[in-house]
Amino acid sequence: MQKRSVQSQSDIKANNCKLVLNIIRDNQNSNISRADIAKITKMSATSITRITELLMASGFVRQSESVANGNVGRNGIKLEVETDAVLTLGISIDSDYIGICILNFVDDFTAHKRIRLEGTGYQAKEILEIAYQGCLGLCADSSCRMEDIDAVGISCIGNIDYKTGTVFFAPQFQWKDVELGQMAREKFQKPVYVDNDMKSSLIGLAHRRKDIRHEDVTYLSIGTGVGSAIMYAGSIVRGSDNAAGEVGHIILESSGRLCDCGSTGCVQTYLTKNSLIEQCREQGHEVKDVHQIYEAYRRKEGWASEFVERQGQYLAMLIRNLVYMYNTRYILVGGAIVTDFPELFHVTKGKVSGLLHDNLRKGLQIEMVKERDNSRAGAAFAAQEAFLEQMLCAE
Repeated sequence: MQKRSVQSQSDIKANNCKLVLNIIRDNQNSNISRADIAKITKMSATSITRITELLMASGFVRQSESVANGNVGRNGIKLEVETDAVLTLGISIDSDYIGICILNFVDDFTAHKRIRLEGTGYQAKEILEIAYQGCLGLCADSSCRMEDIDAVGISCIGNIDYKTGTVFFAPQFQWKDVELGQMAREKFQKPVYVDNDMKSSLIGLAHRRKDIRHEDVTYLSIGTGVGSAIMYAGSIVRGSDNAAGEVGHIILESSGRLCDCGSTGCVQTYLTKNSLIEQCREQGHEVKDVHQIYEAYRRKEGWASEFVERQGQYLAMLIRNLVYMYNTRYILVGGAIVTDFPELFHVTKGKVSGLLHDNLRKGLQIEMVKERDNSRAGAAFAAQEAFLEQMLCAE
């Protein structure tokens, strides 16, 4: 059971400010006035006026043109958020690239770029230097000054303490107990918020897709690695060590392929980019990248058809396990392998229903994620939320 605590007056004030601000932000394309907000929140007109004046004084909100309030009373004044009230950088650190974006306060990405990492063995300071220089270049290209950036969000592969930004381990870089958050704060001289890439990806998706924002969702990514993230009613599930959703070492074949963790038959020995290539080579097919596998599949070559069908069965088994473990309404499947080769998703989806009980199939929605770069988007959104929370609590 979640521990409950009594809210202080400052907490209540900050929560009310967030509530009103979110209503204004969610209604940017319609005419929202103080009277409308009072009706939605059931707060008094006096309270709404006081809150909106505070938000305007803080630079988050401005008044616009007058709007009709129905058939009676004076016209209201439309409220809008200030587009550049909060600007955040989103940085995603993966094994082969760094993604960067700038997010404004109306949730538009004003600029973005991707930097390819050459080779392996990067130290954290090297990665941060590459990211920092990339951010300077992106700001210059977009006419945004680095000093205008309010906060930085970083999404990183590995197991991470999201409160401190410590990377417990990131095997792709061979990092262990790296103080990435503190190093980034010293480098950028700004508030920095660090989280795991899967959780950042789900945060990014939830902000991009309003239909899932408050739903029960499992996000599964298949690419250079395999990972997942879960949220219930819009809240991320973290577990005791922020490791909830680490599904790469679920065993699919008890006497299967050897994994670098020492076990055999782990998910990541079957479904990741490198493992797909290795399996093909073990079967005598000289492929250099995954594109060759799916080109052969599209040509209806027998070996490729059998291979993709088998991978679809493995992925279906993994999705079945996620359904029984987390029981969320949505299973969203993404990552580079799925977005680049949607055939795998379609083969998989046809196999999942036969692995589930009828009651679990009924309300389940399994969807392919078409949006890319969700982790860097999620990092920017998370930084925005954390910075805003800090600012409102300080008022």
